[in-house]
Amino acid sequence: LIQVFFPQAFSLLASIALSPFLARTRGKGINRVIAEAVASFFITHCSPRQLQHFLGPSTEKYIQWAKKRSLQPIVEDLSGSETAKLMWLTEKRTDRVLFYIHGGGYMSPHTDNMVGFCPGLRKALLQETGGESDFGIVSLVYTLHPATFPTQLTEFILALTHLISTGVSPENIILIGDSAGANLIIQFITHTLRPVPDVIPSPFGAIEGIDVPRRLLRGIILVSPWISLGTPTPSYAQNTKYDFVNASAFTRWGSWYMERVQPSHIPWIKPSSSSSFKGLETMVPRILITAGGRECILDDATSMFDMIEELQIPKENLSVTLDIEEKGIHEDSILDIESPRKSDGGFSDATMRQVRWIREAFEA
Repeated sequence: LIQVFFPQAFSLLASIALSPFLARTRGKGINRVIAEAVASFFITHCSPRQLQHFLGPSTEKYIQWAKKRSLQPIVEDLSGSETAKLMWLTEKRTDRVLFYIHGGGYMSPHTDNMVGFCPGLRKALLQETGGESDFGIVSLVYTLHPATFPTQLTEFILALTHLISTGVSPENIILIGDSAGANLIIQFITHTLRPVPDVIPSPFGAIEGIDVPRRLLRGIILVSPWISLGTPTPSYAQNTKYDFVNASAFTRWGSWYMERVQPSHIPWIKPSSSSSFKGLETMVPRILITAGGRECILDDATSMFDMIEELQIPKENLSVTLDIEEKGIHEDSILDIESPRKSDGGFSDATMRQVRWIREAFEA
């Protein structure tokens, strides 16, 4: 690890010194420059094993985070899995629940930014509403690489089934995922609509032979969704000079995940046709897709939006919003929570639009 991490100090100093002149960092506050430089270094230079060793288990990160805030950690085991868990980032509740699936290319556990992301959105909403419009937050700890599909999908289904069994109605749940976490939500959507053989059924799937409506979620937020795993698109080359996760990193991490995937499973992981989402309105009435205009996987977000739009679902049945932040990068709103991009320390307009979308969805 020493030979990998020793150059970080020099790299970080160079990034800070050059930040006013580089397209990727020009105009950003010093804390944001540092956050991007550190993340970029580890993503570029570390293997999955090194990254997982350095960051440590998600549960340890969460417990440290909770203790700093004098919160009682709540970690729940999931029946059917020896490793997957749920972590409550607020007190447990059943009326309004934001269910967060973290990103990291299926290689990384929760980072500090990821643990603090949804609580940061909640804090901003409480400040804006004077303490009203509160909600609970729970996050999934899933198995990382070298585990591959359908391991994470199975654990996600177990987690959602567990939440419903404890009294959380589907219509009180908003799913939110970033990058690989958004991909996992997309896997769940495609599996619910077109079940993967030999994978446990979705709790929202129709019962075979019985014509019953699926159970509607409150909403879904896909932050910088990743569906191009290992397959570069034009935005990779166009935006690699701007994004802290460069094109080669996205290609490398995607290839690592996909190398053990059976070819027959690819359509559930990397949907490429609107037919993958036929019937989506039976699952959820509203979806928000967010992306940065300068992120490498911008095309993934626009492709997701286009595939859903091709279905021509009436707006009263499914409202889909694509929000592209002009100069945003990958997972910009997640970095924004701990290291605001604005030099005055305020959240970006795109982050605040997520906050308001959550409020409107829970109050609808």
